[in-house]
Amino acid sequence: METAFIAIIAFVPMLVMLVVNHEWGHFFTAKAFGVKVLEFGIGYPPRAFSIFTGRTRVLLDDNTQYINLPGVAAIHPGLRVRLQTAEDASGNLVARVVEASQSSGRRRQSSLHDMGSDEYLQHEGTIKDIDPESLVVADMVYSLNWLPLGGFVRLAGENNPAVPRSLAAKGPGPRAIILAAGSLVNAAFPLFAFTLLFMIPQSVTVGQVQVEEVVANSPAMAAGIRPGDLVLTAGDRTIEHGSDLVRATTLNAGTSMDWLVEREGRTEIVRVTPRVNPPEGQGATGIRIGLVNLRSETRYEPPWTAVWLGTTNTWEIYPAPWALPQVTGEVTRDGGLRGWVVLSILFSINLAILNLLPIPMLDGGRLVFVLLEWVRGGKRIPADREGLVHLIGFVVLLGFILFITYNDIVRMVQGGSPLGG
Repeated sequence: METAFIAIIAFVPMLVMLVVNHEWGHFFTAKAFGVKVLEFGIGYPPRAFSIFTGRTRVLLDDNTQYINLPGVAAIHPGLRVRLQTAEDASGNLVARVVEASQSSGRRRQSSLHDMGSDEYLQHEGTIKDIDPESLVVADMVYSLNWLPLGGFVRLAGENNPAVPRSLAAKGPGPRAIILAAGSLVNAAFPLFAFTLLFMIPQSVTVGQVQVEEVVANSPAMAAGIRPGDLVLTAGDRTIEHGSDLVRATTLNAGTSMDWLVEREGRTEIVRVTPRVNPPEGQGATGIRIGLVNLRSETRYEPPWTAVWLGTTNTWEIYPAPWALPQVTGEVTRDGGLRGWVVLSILFSINLAILNLLPIPMLDGGRLVFVLLEWVRGGKRIPADREGLVHLIGFVVLLGFILFITYNDIVRMVQGGSPLGG
């Protein structure tokens, strides 16, 4: 129960960080390709909090219509408005409709929805500045939402190429880059995280890892490991903390590795093969461990060394992103900041891979439709058909997530987290 609680407490800020990283990838690449970003959201609606930012200039002309406003003279800084805008030959946004949002009472359906506006950019925001020929509006909203299941970046015209500055108006190449950018940021996160971790001075408690218990018929027993043994190295890794051994065995699951152990003052090399799918509560090798001969040290590396260590650690950890379930509780509980960062790296890699899978509603599912468009010589799948596929995929994916989450909670509550290496 304690391990489950610690894992959940560590997971919440970690998930927020990784989701924000992912969405920043979509956000910055969309802006780089000239796609209008309407919202950057953490969680899913209903909306709990929002703030409008940015300075988008919108031209006014004789064809601009005003709703809930007598005219341009009634527009003032701070006014909340909804807009329909077109794009002129010079690439400027020109207001076709400006509607003042209702500030009191139940929020009603906007009149813009009744005006046949599929070819216009629909956005809303707060007036920052106004003159007779144009207005400046803060129309990019950062939102915090009540359903903490992830995050999103809402782009203009995601399925409608007629909308000005829309995602759908871009070619397959830019759209593919924008869709894949979130996963690419998650994939690059390990290099940044490891490098930063090695550069920051940390007071760490280290010592010698001692075997306290060996489970019968386990890989450790088969290798001759005994209670009281001190594990000095595992593979090419020096073992100074329980999280070091957890990581070493997890990354080498299914393959033999040499352990250097000290027993009664003598050292000995034993060959251990960590299990890929160990029985509940036994860990990859079937031992329970403790830390003895404790000491405290302050450790950090210069930037050039940190970059190299970050690169090598990233290269090492990529072959085993599926190791996440085996290290979640133990690394978080015993590994301090370093363990938390390693855990976030594993989550980030899994998030990158998951989002690129060809599953409807995920980035990979959308990339499939972009690929089909390219194969078909630019002929698009109708937006309504693509939307239906994504909707079905979302329902199936949500059910799968709920099922997995329920099983994980039950497992953690029952104490099914691995103990030791």
